[in-house]
Amino acid sequence: MKTVLIAAACGSAAFATTGSAQVPPDIAAKVRAAGQAMDPTISQLYAPMFPKEAWAGVSIERDIAYGADPLQKLDVYTPDGAQGAKRPVLLFVHGGGFTRGDKHGGFYPDNITLWAVRSGMVGVNIDYRLAPKDPWPAGVKDLASAIAWTRANIARYGGDPDRIVLFGHSAGANHVADYAAHPQVRGPEASSVRGVIMLSPAYSTSPGARPNAYYGEDADLGSASGQITRLTASPYALFYGYAEFDPPPMKATAAAVIEGVCRTRSRCPASVELKDSNHFSEGMAIGTPDQQLTAPLLKWIEALPGPSRAKP
Repeated sequence: MKTVLIAAACGSAAFATTGSAQVPPDIAAKVRAAGQAMDPTISQLYAPMFPKEAWAGVSIERDIAYGADPLQKLDVYTPDGAQGAKRPVLLFVHGGGFTRGDKHGGFYPDNITLWAVRSGMVGVNIDYRLAPKDPWPAGVKDLASAIAWTRANIARYGGDPDRIVLFGHSAGANHVADYAAHPQVRGPEASSVRGVIMLSPAYSTSPGARPNAYYGEDADLGSASGQITRLTASPYALFYGYAEFDPPPMKATAAAVIEGVCRTRSRCPASVELKDSNHFSEGMAIGTPDQQLTAPLLKWIEALPGPSRAKP
């Protein structure tokens, strides 16, 4: 059986997955043919692979308000009978280019919070205010509010309020990275966060980039160079995933941020390049037999420090 080694830069971690955990050949061929095209339909190839029985025994409470805005809502996924337990909590933030997206869909991103439950965690999925109506720092402040709600309420769902892991994809990865990087947006809830997972965020890697719908005219806010400095100073453990066929901005961000943060060896994120995957399929694969991301991710989550060792 073929073994693929997935190593974090600078030796901070190394993960091995077996050939059986990789992209199925028929899906891999279609993803390679599509290349870096931003075509979300290719990722629907994964939907039939998600076991229908995975939903059995899972309770979902939807559209819980964590703020006054109609978009400040979250869903909680928990295994039946988990009340009284103290499971780690995975809080997921969807993507959508800062201007769109939703915590609940026909398959994605529900597959991610469901995977969390099946992996021994409680899952929380959030919506947040969107640009251009609500630019920086609305999204990251909403994330802080959602973490505060989770910290205050998750125990009654069987979650541990002192073991919250943040996970964002695409623009959602920007939001969780910004939370880790900007201490001024964090409050007392920050002590509950154990680690931050970034799946294909995008920051500017070249000067003179056009204003961003969310970050606006402030070039530093949306820049990889600024983010490298801030993430290096962040107190949180970092995990970085990206796809072989991510669009150029995401690939450039991955290269710049991983290399830049790894200049400080102790801050080097665990990282994985997802072969035969694109910007959409990387998230859709979560919870299916394609475990390129989830196998190393679970090992990383299990190794995170507990509350007594992590400092916000």
